[in-house]
Amino acid sequence: MIIGFLFVSVVLGAIHRRLSSSGSFIAIFYCFPFTLMHEMSHFLAAFLTGGRPSSFSVWPRRSGNGWILGSVRSVPTLLSTAPTALAPLGWLVMGYYSVALWDIRPVWVPEWLIVPIIYACSAACAPSWHDIRIALTHPLSLLLWIAIAYIAVTLSRSI
Repeated sequence: MIIGFLFVSVVLGAIHRRLSSSGSFIAIFYCFPFTLMHEMSHFLAAFLTGGRPSSFSVWPRRSGNGWILGSVRSVPTLLSTAPTALAPLGWLVMGYYSVALWDIRPVWVPEWLIVPIIYACSAACAPSWHDIRIALTHPLSLLLWIAIAYIAVTLSRSI
């Protein structure tokens, strides 16, 4: 199930990325909710890890041949840089658990709602090249969080 979910997420994310870079008003308007989800994940991760977010924008602006649909500024620290830069990947986790736990949803939640949930999580989860560059230019932060994730997974398996 996880392989299928990841495949669908990558395909939907690629379609969304292609559409969002077109720059037309309709594309920018269409991408607004996903941009908001993406940037809010950066903001929340910076806030929770001590990165002190200082600005938040979802107002599109031209940059060279493309568009920047949103941005968040924060103070890079050892604890905050990697999780802030890669925070949108958390939408993959949200989408996966939405699918995995779909059978125990409340009765009033319609069956068809899973499709827009998966699409929204897939569209919001793709880190930009700028996000990836920030994560890679702070390797100590990245290594620290990889070690924390490894320890958490190892401990959770022993419980």
